Amino acid sequence: MGTSFLFPILITLIIFFTLTSSATLTTDQDALLAFKKATIDTNGVLSNNWLTNTSICDWAGVSCGLKHHRVTALNLSNSALHGNLSPYLGNLTFLQSLDISSNNFAGVLPTELSKLHRLKHVNVASNNFSGEIPRGILTNMSALEEINLRFNKLSGELPSDICNNTPKLNRFYLRENQIYGKIPTSIYKCSEMEELSLSENQFNGNIPTEIGNLSMLTLLSIYDNHLQGGIPKEIGHLTSLNTMALSGNNLTALVL
Repeated sequence: MGTSFLFPILITLIIFFTLTSSATLTTDQDALLAFKKATIDTNGVLSNNWLTNTSICDWAGVSCGLKHHRVTALNLSNSALHGNLSPYLGNLTFLQSLDISSNNFAGVLPTELSKLHRLKHVNVASNNFSGEIPRGILTNMSALEEINLRFNKLSGELPSDICNNTPKLNRFYLRENQIYGKIPTSIYKCSEMEELSLSENQFNGNIPTEIGNLSMLTLLSIYDNHLQGGIPKEIGHLTSLNTMALSGNNLTALVL
């Protein structure tokens, strides 16, 4: 096969990959601009920095990967932002870290976030989010390591199959919301869990004995709920546990 035949193929491939790269970068930019449009930007953090004549990788709070220059982190904590969270964040397919804590976002958490299968860290604490936690976030995000939802107004029940496909989840913070129902027994499938904080909600029923299988647990905080029954003896298996808070429930003695 002559080089004259290969040359057009090579040029075609170069053009294809260039266009593909450009398209994906545009997708990231479009997703961020949709987020900006849906957000009330009190201090001008976005309006003064997120300008279309500059690279998105230079925008405030945005970090990009070195290889593909795709958005890998979005950190806009404590930025005086208001409004609903744009579902187009679900198009940031390379996103690994999302931190919008300590703002005043409201409304529901978009289900589109559960499409972000590279996401490792989620922090939306100290906002005014309401409604249910999107099921896919707690059941089908295999890279997820930490999720911080505390100090919101989230309601509903935790999915019964929580941790089914989140094996790396090691920190789960849900303090001070309005979550009710039972603590799912499938919590034991998060075998790398180190810190579990479910305090100041409306959980009822018994403490699941399966918590005793979380051998890496160092923090168990479930105070101020409506839990009842005995404290499972299986908690005694948690040799790494150094903080346990159970007060403000209707618990009786340790179950022997």
